[in-house]
Amino acid sequence: MDKKQPEGTINPELLHSIFRTSKKTIQEYVREIERHNSYKTIKQDVLLGTILDDRSRLIDLYEACLQQDAHIRAVIETLLSQILGDRYMLARINDKGKYIKDIAATQRIQGSQFDKIIRGIVEAKLYGYTLLEILPRINPKTGKLAEVNIIERRNVLPDQRTVVKRQGLWLPNWNLDNPQYHKNYILINTGDIGLFSATTPLILAKKFTIANYVNFSHTYGQPIIHGKTVSESNSDRKKLAGEIANAAQNKVIVTGLEDEIDIKTFTMSNSEKIYTSLIEVVNSEVSNMILGSESMAGGMQSYVGSTKAHQDIFRERIEVYRRYIENIMNEEIVPRLISFGYIENGLEFKYSNRIEMNNEDRIKLYGLITDKYEVAADEIEKEFGIIVGKQLNVMTMEAMDSAGMSSGESSNDRHIMSDQEYYKRYGHPRRSKVENFLRGTD
Repeated sequence: MDKKQPEGTINPELLHSIFRTSKKTIQEYVREIERHNSYKTIKQDVLLGTILDDRSRLIDLYEACLQQDAHIRAVIETLLSQILGDRYMLARINDKGKYIKDIAATQRIQGSQFDKIIRGIVEAKLYGYTLLEILPRINPKTGKLAEVNIIERRNVLPDQRTVVKRQGLWLPNWNLDNPQYHKNYILINTGDIGLFSATTPLILAKKFTIANYVNFSHTYGQPIIHGKTVSESNSDRKKLAGEIANAAQNKVIVTGLEDEIDIKTFTMSNSEKIYTSLIEVVNSEVSNMILGSESMAGGMQSYVGSTKAHQDIFRERIEVYRRYIENIMNEEIVPRLISFGYIENGLEFKYSNRIEMNNEDRIKLYGLITDKYEVAADEIEKEFGIIVGKQLNVMTMEAMDSAGMSSGESSNDRHIMSDQEYYKRYGHPRRSKVENFLRGTD
């Protein structure tokens, strides 16, 4: 049974795409860059109706690298792990400029389809553009958006704002400037060919390097069994060679009394270091390009200060990504959702301002806070998953009076130290009134 296509939408079944993501070379990348440069040069002089901004073969190159290189795939997953999740919300801004989270509205945007929207925005930075299709249907089981699609990039001419049925052919097509498509389709165009344009030639060179490295290791990196015999007879030598060849399978070798068998292994040569160093350079450059730091993508640093510096750069880069997502959301996505009636007017998409830190730093921060302020047990459970009871280091003034503490005594005194240790540390006995910081003066 054919389902009815909603009015003002493009039937994705009509789109025909050709995928060529195998055996890519740097020469193909160079040709696509030349084509794009030609397009930018002549686009003002060509009338509408001519295919100009066809990036289908460039997308083939991008996806080939993403499919076949484990390092860049891991880098992208690291990026998405910092972008998706429960870090964002829908909020209203009050008179003091503070964002107040709308819990009900936030729950409606925390789902798989909304994650697809955020992923599409991030991929626009990587590929250069993304065309989102947001349908106003609601999933009756979850009450959230039922369908969000990313239109195949090979069929999108981003600068010409047109979707074609088949790449390389102008007709039939759908013009995104047509008012009937404005409500459901959002073209996110960065104006360039994306960050992948800088990583693709590196990865293509790395693939060539790895292939040569495998051939080199297969030819020169295997250990060699070297046999010596005192016999001058060719038949004896051939017999020994046959015994050596069969030794790997039979696990037994029979030699003469004075024959010698050596297994020669090779250490890493300078030629091997050329291959491995090139691979390390490419991985480092790819991580720096996308994340701003190689250490956050699995690289090892020699000392703690260097790692912390890379973490700061990484967090700054993630902040830039989040700000970009917030702008696209509030300028393009949220108005559409309001027009659908999916969320209320006056809400803004916002990432939370919580500090991103590792577990050790988080524990230190909470130790500092709980020593000076009362923290709700629910907050500790939410952050660490540990159920706690009453906070021991919080005492009210009434409790202080009932305990016989003077007003000058610190409320931080939890009587952990003995009286002798207390006197040795602070220079006065417990519960004494210190009138001057220089004891013994008038």
